Amino acid sequence: MTEHKQMQPPDYHRCLDTVFASPTACRELLERLAKTGEVDLRSKWSPWQGQEPPPHGYEVKRQVPAGVQLLMVEAKLAGERASFNRLWRELYDLMGVAPMQESNAELIVNIGGTLDRLRCRIAELEEAVAAKDDPDA
Repeated sequence: MTEHKQMQPPDYHRCLDTVFASPTACRELLERLAKTGEVDLRSKWSPWQGQEPPPHGYEVKRQVPAGVQLLMVEAKLAGERASFNRLWRELYDLMGVAPMQESNAELIVNIGGTLDRLRCRIAELEEAVAAKDDPDA
C-alpha cells in the first residue's frame, strides 16, 4: 500500500476543480464547510505555510458562484424528483394499478375509497365478533 502524500497547492486546486465540476460533491462540500466551526479549524486544519483556512460557517455559500449554486440546486431537485416518482410508482404497485393508467388525483380518490371500504368491513367484523362473544344480545 502506498503512503499518503500531502498534496501541494496545484494538485489541491485541481482537486477542488473536480469537486466544483460535480454539483452533488459541491453540495456535500458546502454542507460540510457550513457545519465547520472555528474550533474544528484550529484542531484539524493544517495549512501549508502562509495558506488561509477554508471558508467556513453559514456564509460559505455566498462565496460560491451563482452558476455552481444553481447546479447544486438542480442536482438536489433531480434527486427529490426521482425519490418522489419512486414513491408514486410504489403506491401504484401497492394499489395494483398500472402507472399512468390513472392520474395521481384519481389514485388518491381510489385510495380514499379503498380505506373507507376497509374501515366499514373492519367495523362489521368487530360487530360480528362482539355479537358472537355477547350471548345477551
